[in-house]
Amino acid sequence: MQNVALISPSGLSGAERPSRLPSSVNMVAAIKAAQARAPGMTLTQLVIFLTVASEEGIRLNDLGARINESQATVSRSVSALTEGGLRGSPRAGYGLLILLRDRDDGRGRRAALSESGRRLLTWIDATMQGRWGTSG
Repeated sequence: MQNVALISPSGLSGAERPSRLPSSVNMVAAIKAAQARAPGMTLTQLVIFLTVASEEGIRLNDLGARINESQATVSRSVSALTEGGLRGSPRAGYGLLILLRDRDDGRGRRAALSESGRRLLTWIDATMQGRWGTSG
């Protein structure tokens, strides 16, 4: 039988493999990490969470345009990401976002990260950088 060296999907053997994972693998790990800490979180909710993290205080109307989603989808997703959750749902929200009144328009709302949201963002960032695994 011939000896065969195992090659990873990236084409490098274990000895040659860089210490950091490719960013696509880290992205998958980050998605899994977010879903482990917020079970049932949808990809749309994660995109909204990350968008708010990058633009804290974004108006909800602008958020929909930024991620190319309807206002109804944004509203439902943001509600699920707040402490209260979706109105009429027996399940509490994730508590990752808080809603603030818009100073320029009293009817408008702006989204920002809660303390729990900041902790999750730190954890996702570390996962994306390959510093932590997804089990913690």
